[in-house]
Amino acid sequence: MTIHPVIRIICFLVFVTCLSRANAGQLFSGLALFSLLYFYSPIDFLPRAFAMLLRLRWFFLSILVLYIWMTPDTSLLNDSFSVFSFIPVGITSGLGRIFSLVLIVLAVSYLLASLEQDQLIAAIYWLVAPLAYVGLEREKMVLRLAMGMDAVGKLAKAPRLKDGNENRLGAGKNFYHRITGSIRHYYEYVLGCAKEDTGREYTFDCLNPPAFWQWAFPLGLYLLFLLAGRIDWL
Repeated sequence: MTIHPVIRIICFLVFVTCLSRANAGQLFSGLALFSLLYFYSPIDFLPRAFAMLLRLRWFFLSILVLYIWMTPDTSLLNDSFSVFSFIPVGITSGLGRIFSLVLIVLAVSYLLASLEQDQLIAAIYWLVAPLAYVGLEREKMVLRLAMGMDAVGKLAKAPRLKDGNENRLGAGKNFYHRITGSIRHYYEYVLGCAKEDTGREYTFDCLNPPAFWQWAFPLGLYLLFLLAGRIDWL
């Protein structure tokens, strides 16, 4: 069974929306969904997810520190049952927010791994069709999206600026000059790639509407999180 690209994107949007203010039941439901995908889906999305999570490690740490520092400890004033009532509220709130972000990163990785770039762009082109009624040209929007995705992919493969004898832009200088040198290096690299792509043509496929029965997937996902929202162990 092949799920339509449009349905996959809508399921992703439903998943992210439900996790924006998720409680413990919804977080564990999201984890259960990805456990099923890992064991039963042929799509290998974990390497991409691990790479993204590794880059976000300091961001997650800063979130935890901010929650610990800024959240008042109200666990002693709350008489409701909680499995983790002995843990300060700042820690549980910070870990819950980090857990939801980790699940969103997993969702992004799975979506990008399950769809080719052409399928992703065609699905977005189909979804933004209502914007044509307000005067927006979705062709230009999708074209800029495609060019942006190509630029991001090329930038990720760009050679890194080194401080060796071959390139001395950042050697022996303060932190500010190193940052500006790196920005200038990557800016020149992107300009060079743009000159190479001058005159390039982009083609997009038009997708047929998804089958009516496939709309049950985002609806079922929303109902799952709605029911899981009644469970709160934190």
